[in-house]
Amino acid sequence: MKKVFFSLLVVLIFFVVVACGGTPAPAPAPVADAPPPPPPPRGVIILDGASNYTVVKGDTLSNIAAGKYGEPNRYFFPLIQLGSAEVVKDPDVLEVGDKLVIPELQRNLNDAGANAAVRAAMLVTAAQYERQSKPNAASILKNLAARISR
Repeated sequence: MKKVFFSLLVVLIFFVVVACGGTPAPAPAPVADAPPPPPPPRGVIILDGASNYTVVKGDTLSNIAAGKYGEPNRYFFPLIQLGSAEVVKDPDVLEVGDKLVIPELQRNLNDAGANAAVRAAMLVTAAQYERQSKPNAASILKNLAARISR
């Protein structure tokens, strides 16, 4: 009787192992967040006629863009980031005293190369905002980039 019981137990264990696919699959390796691609080089935008601005406490790129380009154009702040690429590495991080270059908006939108650079910078920032769970800002930037497409 013990032999029969033991034999049935071995057969049962065998079927359970086969039914479950053998050894458990290893857990997938965690996917590291890839750093966002850098914005296009500053040289592709037009700096003729650009103005300068010194960051004060409480400034954000979108508020500066609203002040320089008008409230409806506050989401053109990636153009300011392109103009100030050596100073602004992250559009959400400004330091008091930073010296920004504010390129002319319409001049850059009218030039095909500069327009493409602005669109690309908007899409890079939109992707960054999606990773940071800021879907509203990401959506606005993507829609604006599509609207200004030449």
